[in-house]
Amino acid sequence: MPIIESAKKALRQSEKKHSRNEHFKDMYKETRKAFEIAIKNGDLETAKNVFFNTKKDWKTVSSGLQSNIDKLVKKNIIHRNNWDRKKSKYSLMIKKLETSLKS
Repeated sequence: MPIIESAKKALRQSEKKHSRNEHFKDMYKETRKAFEIAIKNGDLETAKNVFFNTKKDWKTVSSGLQSNIDKLVKKNIIHRNNWDRKKSKYSLMIKKLETSLKS
């Protein structure tokens, strides 16, 4: 345990930031799971809805996967290059599903 007052304050700030970051990471994980389940089931419409958040009447997912990744970058929880890699990976998954359903 910290003894000095400034160390105590730093610990409180660190705990707050950790809690806030975990909240946003959990939101991302929830939407990512919904997206991956839709891809696995071959449901293109649901996958697009989860990725782009075109539906407004969702019960389990608060916002789209793309939006959640944007929030993580904006709040410096993940690096911008990580963000680019994830978004391109997920959009590629959607394109692969589209091509497989067309043929």
